[in-house]
Amino acid sequence: MGEGRGAFCSLAPGELAARIDHAVLKPWSGRSELERAVDELEELGLRCLILSPTLLREARGITSRCLGAVVGFPFGYHTIEAKIKEIEDTIAMGADEIDYVVNTQLYLIGRREEYLNEVKAAIEICRNAKVKCKVIIEAPALTPSQVEEVVRLVASLSPSFIKTSTGYGPRPTLPEDVALIDRVLRNMGKRNSVGIKAAGGIRSGLQAAAMITAGADIIGTSTPRQVLETYRAACTTS
Repeated sequence: MGEGRGAFCSLAPGELAARIDHAVLKPWSGRSELERAVDELEELGLRCLILSPTLLREARGITSRCLGAVVGFPFGYHTIEAKIKEIEDTIAMGADEIDYVVNTQLYLIGRREEYLNEVKAAIEICRNAKVKCKVIIEAPALTPSQVEEVVRLVASLSPSFIKTSTGYGPRPTLPEDVALIDRVLRNMGKRNSVGIKAAGGIRSGLQAAAMITAGADIIGTSTPRQVLETYRAACTTS
């Protein structure tokens, strides 16, 4: 067990913190939750704070740190026109990054061209505004072969990151999901230009470390303090 643990403990706690996006996305999150999240962002040295567009507007007035917003969250059903407007609005509100939910139903019913057009539009708007675009593919809802195809489709358009899940999928994200995405990107020669964000059910430090070992560049979680505390407990020897 010690050997296995060591394989996941290659990062200093501060290095792990710098890879964590703190998601504050519950509909009942209000001013107190936002202020607490901003405090944790700065205290813990987290990478970015990911918010609803509503909270993004509030947060931009109290921090200059990295702020991201979700678009099409959580199921991606919105029309492409609605998503374009939402992306434009959140960028105007001060978003540094967009975590965008692609319409998985378009892919599943065979409307690949519409699927690609939506992703292309989202990426282009973000790129023109110099805002990072993370495309959420909802890997836990797909078979491995579907994940492979979706990653190839999305990566061909060069997003900033491919993100595994909204956290609303049928199961948590697993290291195997991350490893599969990593392998496809490497086979495409895209691994240096397209990052991977693992999110969905990540609650502990060793979970986060396992995702990074599998290939994740960023960890998304709603419990960053718990992730870091459990990582220190598991990986710091006395």
